[in-house]
Amino acid sequence: MAFNLQNPFFIFVFLCSIASLVASHELFVNGDGYSPALGTWYGDPRGAGSGGACGWANDVLSPPFSAMIAAGNSRIFLQGKGCGDCYQIKCNREPYCSKNPIRVTITDECPGACNNVPFHFDLSGTAFGAMANPGQADNLRNLGQVDIQYRRVQCYYGRTKIAFKIDAKTNPYWFATAIEFQDKDGGLRSVEIASANTRRFVPMKNIWGAVWQVDVNPSLHAPFSFRLTSPSGSVVVATNVVPMGFVPGKTYFSHVNF
Repeated sequence: MAFNLQNPFFIFVFLCSIASLVASHELFVNGDGYSPALGTWYGDPRGAGSGGACGWANDVLSPPFSAMIAAGNSRIFLQGKGCGDCYQIKCNREPYCSKNPIRVTITDECPGACNNVPFHFDLSGTAFGAMANPGQADNLRNLGQVDIQYRRVQCYYGRTKIAFKIDAKTNPYWFATAIEFQDKDGGLRSVEIASANTRRFVPMKNIWGAVWQVDVNPSLHAPFSFRLTSPSGSVVVATNVVPMGFVPGKTYFSHVNF
C-alpha cells in the first residue's frame, strides 16, 4: 500500500518514523556502518580536552584516554548516559585527512550551538589532528571544522581495569564516585554498592555524567565493593576496591573489567 502524503495521518506517521531513525543513529548510515556528523576541536591545538561533564576531570590527559576524547552534543552525550561510549571517527577532505579512523571516548558535553546539527563531535586538539595526513595536522585544525563520519564501536583499554574516582565532596553521610574505563559497552546501566564482608548490595543513583552516589548510613562502611551492570546486561563485581580510610578525590583501580 502506497503512502498518501496528502493525508495528515500518513504525514504524522512518516515524520515519526524519521524522528525514530534520527534518535537511533540510523539515519543516513553508509554501507560500512558510518554516519555523517560535524567535527570541531576545542582547547589547545595539541591538548587533551576535558572530562568535566562526565566527572573525570584531567584524567583524559593520561593513558588509557591519552587525549583521544571528544565532547558530544545532546544526541551523543545523552544527558550523561553517553559518557564512556567509544566511536571510530574519520574525515575524507583532501589533502588534509588520512581517511583512516581514529578511536575516541566521549568524556564531555558540547552544548549550545553544537546542537544546530543532528550529530556533532567536538574533539580534543590532539584527537582532531590525529585524523590528518602526515604533516597536515595543523592545516586540518586551521579549518576549524570538517565533515566527518562516525560509528559506535566497543571500548578497549588494554590492561587498564575499571576505576573509581571518589568525588571530592564525599563525606561521612554521602558517598559519590565517577566510574571510568569500562571495556566493551563503555557505559553502565546500574551500579550497586556493598559494605565490607557483605554481599548486600544497595542501588546507587546516577546524579550526573558518570558519577554515581548513595546516602551513607551506619551499616554502610568501607571497604566498598561494587556490582556493575553494562547496558547490554553484563555484570561484574569489583570487590573491596575502595579501601577503609579512602581519600576523597583519589582514584582506586579494581581488578575487573567487562
